[in-house]
Amino acid sequence: MADRTPAEDFAARLRELKERSGLSFGTLAARLHLGTSTLHRYCSGAVVPADYAPVERLARLCGADRDELLELHRLWLRADASRPAAGPGGGRAPGQGPARATEPGQRPGREAAARQERDARAPAAPGTGPAAAPVASDRAAEPGPGDRSARRPEADSGAGRGAVRVSRYGARRWWPVAGAVVASLVLGVAVVNLMTSDGTAGPAASAAEEEPPLAWTADSQVWAEGCGHRYLVDRAPGDVPAPPVAQDAAPWAQRLGAVHEGSTIVEATVRLTRPTVEPVVVEAVHVRVTERRTPLDWPVFDMSPGCGGALTPAAFTVDLDADRPVARPREGFDGDTGTDLQAPALPFAVTADEPLALRVEADAAACDCAWYIELDWSAGDERGTVRVDDGGEPFRTSGGGAGAAAPHSFAMDTESWRRG
Repeated sequence: MADRTPAEDFAARLRELKERSGLSFGTLAARLHLGTSTLHRYCSGAVVPADYAPVERLARLCGADRDELLELHRLWLRADASRPAAGPGGGRAPGQGPARATEPGQRPGREAAARQERDARAPAAPGTGPAAAPVASDRAAEPGPGDRSARRPEADSGAGRGAVRVSRYGARRWWPVAGAVVASLVLGVAVVNLMTSDGTAGPAASAAEEEPPLAWTADSQVWAEGCGHRYLVDRAPGDVPAPPVAQDAAPWAQRLGAVHEGSTIVEATVRLTRPTVEPVVVEAVHVRVTERRTPLDWPVFDMSPGCGGALTPAAFTVDLDADRPVARPREGFDGDTGTDLQAPALPFAVTADEPLALRVEADAAACDCAWYIELDWSAGDERGTVRVDDGGEPFRTSGGGAGAAAPHSFAMDTESWRRG
């Protein structure tokens, strides 16, 4: 229907898949490790899932094919991008649906604090993915495998302070606090402890050493518009298998030792690990290049030349070739509706109901760069920095050398790679 909201369109597609499967809400919820009421809220449109990962698992469980998965992801992005912004004073604007548990700038009351505690204790669904919540996120992230310490070296780069407004791939609610900028990422799950530059626990870390307040999930195998991406692979074309669908990019790239050519898109979701009286505010994002090498002179393989899409998500962009890379906000655009999507900005207060979902697009042409992201946060008197990386290792992006001008593309008629 033309008058349906993006969230309603997304929920309607979920209901269609659910009904087609013939499975009950209880059966699907059990297999997805979700609460039955949570799945009901997803399918009714009351809540847009904070991660795309459970949406994809639900769709696959219901027998969705590749085209349906791509369409569902597009609907999820639009539903997430169109979530209403906060009204004056931080509350909901008239007609924008249920209010958040706590008004911006206020401490949670007894009822809200109890709700946050319940949410924080709820087990997170397995898997990772991009995230945002339209009305409420019904779970807080729990520490996952690969827990590691985050060091905070002397900053050599970072994003400047920004206006307090909406962000993500489109609109999001932001709390009015003094602050800065942040970044985005989904592949491995990691929880980051807070450390000082010498690796010892500082005053802020000591207060939260048993359980830091923030955890993140990240994916660095995100393709532009779900189909366009290039990899450098140190193999002859005959030894490189056909390009995967975007959802299967991670195992394909890992098996071949592939490196992102020219661009890496990272999406991340940041959540609370424990209830807090003060909001945990993500204040700034810093992109740190740890090593620059000569660009790889490997063959370049284009996953899907000439693809395109109507939705360009809002994101932070980073030039890794710069001496001091800085994450800069960029507006998005919905080609179907002709509307601009507001550029991301920080600070953002992460609560049990409001995870932070962001996207970083990093480009490199003159280097084979190793890099990671640092997120500065505060919570009352506590301070810390979270390092977001690729499962404990830096992300890696390389220029394509001579091969970038004539990449290999896959010919479906011969099922082989062709150059140029």
